[in-house]
Amino acid sequence: MKILHVMTEFPCPPNDGIRADIWSRLRSMSRLGYSIDVLVMKSKVMPEERHIAQIRGLVNRLHFVERRPLLRCLATVTPTDVVRNGMLADVQLTEHYDLTLAERDSAFPIFNNPRLKTKLRVLGIHDNEVTRMRASAQAEERLLKRQLYRLEALRFGPFSRSAYHHVDSLWFSSQSECQQFRATQTAVATRAEWLPPAIEFGNEPKRYGAQSKRVLYVASLHIPLNREALRWYLKQIHVRLAQDPDYQLVVAGSTRGGGARGGHFAQLFAEEIRREKRCSVHVDVEDLTSLYDDCSVFVNPMQRGAGIKVKNLHAIERRLPVVTTSVGNDGSGFIEKEHVRVADTPVEFASAITELLNDNKSRAQMAARAYCYLITHYDCEANIHRLVTSLASQTTPLAKAINSDHCE
Repeated sequence: MKILHVMTEFPCPPNDGIRADIWSRLRSMSRLGYSIDVLVMKSKVMPEERHIAQIRGLVNRLHFVERRPLLRCLATVTPTDVVRNGMLADVQLTEHYDLTLAERDSAFPIFNNPRLKTKLRVLGIHDNEVTRMRASAQAEERLLKRQLYRLEALRFGPFSRSAYHHVDSLWFSSQSECQQFRATQTAVATRAEWLPPAIEFGNEPKRYGAQSKRVLYVASLHIPLNREALRWYLKQIHVRLAQDPDYQLVVAGSTRGGGARGGHFAQLFAEEIRREKRCSVHVDVEDLTSLYDDCSVFVNPMQRGAGIKVKNLHAIERRLPVVTTSVGNDGSGFIEKEHVRVADTPVEFASAITELLNDNKSRAQMAARAYCYLITHYDCEANIHRLVTSLASQTTPLAKAINSDHCE
């Protein structure tokens, strides 16, 4: 199986949910023995050589594609993110591929490349772009950025609807978004498949903090939706729990990404959190194992967003019980009180954390049930092999009929 894997950002280090998903999926495809070429959009700051070397160790070819300047891509009907990646349509391609996987709607220009010779075209849907853009606009602090998110939401609606008719399969990370698509987009409903995010299972954790009252939150701090979530937690939950002298909130997050200004906002936010009592902050930590092992409960207080929240999955893989909002749990398949605790009001959220912190047995049992569900449904290699095998068995792939039918 020869695959062309197209990415809109470099996935290593895997310091946010989508990067972690893509990185783990790439590793899984390599372990399956697939021959992989990678196209990735070039960022202003090139990845470190050691990270580039890690990718090269998994693939046959790695090629960086220039991104068009932002200011030249604003005045267009097509989403700005898509236009910026338009150089994908001009890349010199000489190989024949069994499958081309484009990560996110904004990587779709690869399918407009007249030199692309591929049997199957697959689009990875990490989240509903319209929903994500609208949510980001509500959480963003900067006025111009907020307006851009709103504009992108308007543009992605018609663009994505058209794009989804021009691929053989749509691999949704979110189970609920996949189900909703099948119910509402009947013309292409059969192309929608649920491909749970790729999770790599490690050794059983040491769990040094099993008896502690330390609560952990891990997120990319350059993403406004994560900053909004943590501010809600600090204002509504943290002040309630801080009455217990043994309680502490541990925050870990990446400040890298989102461009230079995004990183600056993330650093300022980290300093804001450090001023909170009973709160410790760890930024840009590559290995979070010790933090997971040293805490008793993981929280995800997301107030809005789209797609599946990979942060929950990583906590469950480390055998931590999770308290999350409905938004945070959406699309994962985990059941309230069986696998996770779901709470949307400050009182309910604080109560769920308190109950778990004070009941070691319940914590361990819920974490074990969630982990069992995770290893059953989130086996990346099994899921990819199943989807690829099923798709390759099609006798008349759509790609043959649309090689000359571009989506603008």
